[in-house]
Amino acid sequence: MKRLVVLLSLIVLVSSTYAAKVTGKVIDAGTKQAIDFANVSVLKGTDPTPVSGTVTDEKGEFTLNLADGSYTLVASFMGYSEQRREVTVAGKPVTVRFALKEDSKVLQDVEVVGQGSSMRFELDKKVFTVDQNIASAGASVSDVLENIPSVEVDQEGNISLRNSEDVEIWINGKPAGLTSENRGQVLQQMPAGTIEKIELITNPSAKFSPEGTSGIINLVMKKDRAAGFYGSLQAGINYSLAAPWNVPPGGNLSFSINFNAGPVDGYFNVGYRYYTSNGGSITDRYNLTGTGTAVLDSTLIDSHLKQEGHQSHRGGGIFGRAGLNFHVAEGHTIGVSGFGMVSEPRVFNNYGTNHRLYTLTDKSGNILRDYWRDQHSNGYHPGGLATLDYTFERDEHKLYVSGTYNNFGWNQLTDYQQADHRLGTDLFDTTYQDQTNLSKGQNIEVKADYEWKPTPQSRLEAGYDYSRSWSNTWADAHNNNADGSHINEMYDYFSDASGLTQNHAFYVTYGNRFWDKLSLQVGLRGEYYMRHLESFYKDKDGNVKDSYAGMENKKDTSYFQLFPSAYIGYDFGHGNELQLNYTRRVNRPWGHQINPRMDFSDSTNISYGNVNLLPAYSNNLELNYLKTWERHTLSAGIFWRYREGAVQNVKYMDKDGQTMKNTYLNVATRQELGVELVAKNRLFGELLQLTTSANFYWNNIAAVDQEMYHLGDTIPVHLPGQNILAGSVRVNAQFLFTKNFSGQITAAYRSPRVVAQGTTSHSYSLDIGLRHTFLNKQLALALNVRDILDSRARRNTTWGDGFWQYSENRWHSRSISLTVTYNFGNQQGRRRQRPDGDFGGGNEDFDDSGNSNTDSGF
Repeated sequence: MKRLVVLLSLIVLVSSTYAAKVTGKVIDAGTKQAIDFANVSVLKGTDPTPVSGTVTDEKGEFTLNLADGSYTLVASFMGYSEQRREVTVAGKPVTVRFALKEDSKVLQDVEVVGQGSSMRFELDKKVFTVDQNIASAGASVSDVLENIPSVEVDQEGNISLRNSEDVEIWINGKPAGLTSENRGQVLQQMPAGTIEKIELITNPSAKFSPEGTSGIINLVMKKDRAAGFYGSLQAGINYSLAAPWNVPPGGNLSFSINFNAGPVDGYFNVGYRYYTSNGGSITDRYNLTGTGTAVLDSTLIDSHLKQEGHQSHRGGGIFGRAGLNFHVAEGHTIGVSGFGMVSEPRVFNNYGTNHRLYTLTDKSGNILRDYWRDQHSNGYHPGGLATLDYTFERDEHKLYVSGTYNNFGWNQLTDYQQADHRLGTDLFDTTYQDQTNLSKGQNIEVKADYEWKPTPQSRLEAGYDYSRSWSNTWADAHNNNADGSHINEMYDYFSDASGLTQNHAFYVTYGNRFWDKLSLQVGLRGEYYMRHLESFYKDKDGNVKDSYAGMENKKDTSYFQLFPSAYIGYDFGHGNELQLNYTRRVNRPWGHQINPRMDFSDSTNISYGNVNLLPAYSNNLELNYLKTWERHTLSAGIFWRYREGAVQNVKYMDKDGQTMKNTYLNVATRQELGVELVAKNRLFGELLQLTTSANFYWNNIAAVDQEMYHLGDTIPVHLPGQNILAGSVRVNAQFLFTKNFSGQITAAYRSPRVVAQGTTSHSYSLDIGLRHTFLNKQLALALNVRDILDSRARRNTTWGDGFWQYSENRWHSRSISLTVTYNFGNQQGRRRQRPDGDFGGGNEDFDDSGNSNTDSGF
């Protein structure tokens, strides 16, 4: 430990000689208020091309790290005359302050028309601004995610990042209880208007949780700290343009307000959203006398099951969020915030219908069975999150402590009616079933993060994070009488599964910058993880059993693991930067993957989870090159991901030879080697802003040949080794036709890819949107048409022991929406805000030239 302390001290002393920290502030010379988002450029000598630069934060402050030498700093902001300062850096911190004066000529004679950037690159993430996306008007968060590069949302609401569903969804930088079990419903109900920006963190440092082998998608909710108050009202309507035509239109209505009253600022938003959709499904399953291959072998066909389905979904609920920040003293802030959704049955319920037709024929085409199955379900998904936090910030030290509680539920009652045709007659044998699913998940998290900057170029971070999660899922199923009542109240199936996890995490990271060019950061995170699973079952008479089909009713798991991270970056100057990073991450199975509950919604295709699943670990390596020009940006990256014991969905035929079952197993080793390209271009003045992303990757799944025993079944797992070159391309074009009229086109294509037992087909989509503002942009009207080609669908071809199957599922269809937004309040106060820490005690002492009469920092 002594040697480590000495080594770190030497690094700090040596690094401090290579560069110095230049800090400063930009204010309005008249009002003495901070100017946020002002540009600060760094010039050297007579070269007009900036060698570095930054923008001011919400306090008007900025920080630069410059090597020894003489520079010219230029501060500028729209509507102000620029100011220049000569600065000499000689190994010591330098403070520079600007007081910009309004340029009356510019304000009176020039009207600036432009588009805000929809994407920007930061050191460890890509940031996408939701407000700049026209498609976000009246949409859900799921709809917006479909337009984010490298992110895909399939027909069931499953989210993937860089071709992997092992991704964490966070809200405001913290896990929010959004698991694969519930996040599809939550994000569909969450209005896009509550989100300020979306951050893609593909290789997070040791400071962040290692969950999610492909990275983190962080949803940052709006939280403007504006002087005075301002808010908005929004209303919209949307309609599905696909049959059946009897689905009513959906709509949304919301109200939001932000305010700042001295040492207190806050926000409040409440909205109602009602959505509708039409979809359908097709399945062609060939039951074989041998093992299926990629190409269907007609000589092995024993029988053929064909299924066609039509479905419609309706749902709605109230979503609200609120927050308050109390600036109790300089550098001390206490905050309380939260959000919640209400979706109660009979009031704001989620309702769905599904009608399926089945035909089973032998290999000669003779009908063996002909029947239909109707499904009617009612569900509601209440939930919410609350956070209490404290922030202390002074000089080189920052401490952040927070406590978060979230609670989400998923409750659904489904009725089934099935009618089997008596072959050779016009008669049907009708049966009735019902299934009830009730689930609840709760989580608390307490964390503390400390940051120390011993020198302007270095940073040391350390922290502790404790989380505790509970879940409970209760499910039963009955075969009913002809009138729908239970048969002697006897259970056909019953299960009650609960889980408890605890995780203690400690981390430390250290970073430094040398010669104002080379950046290094290393980190280590240690986690002690514990999980307890328990389940019990009942027989038809309601007697409790400790096991089901030989499965144990209790299972405990605990282990300690280390997760290192490393980062190195080099700035070549003139807008060229190279970054290399490595992380170790984990996918811990949870939710439906380990829940033994059986889903009987399709009597020919039953799915359930596996409590014996183990964590899957991954090693991730990424190399990125970033090039910036005045109007263009290019990011090119190569990434490699290696996963052992990857969790895969495995299908197999039941002993009856007609029913397929689905579960999850640790069966595969997967590798992905990919190239990611993202380009931002401003073309034809301000007319067109183009964002283009392309991902190309090589997928490899190792061969598996084994048998596994689970829930009384012997599961043959024969997976051939698979390799495929795949890719996806997305183009987002934003047009600024006039200062008040803009448009957007989004097109996407994804090539076929491999899964454990087959491939997914290619897919493509096209969306358009138009927006017009009125009354000095207080009123906005947005028109969006989603999925113009009606092409969004999930298509899979899978094969295995005794089957070959093609399936297609479509949850959504072509739709059109119209949204009206009205903004009110003192909007101009956003730029004239009082800096944090200034509680009415007077302004800082600037002279007429903009120079400060003090030498102290801020």
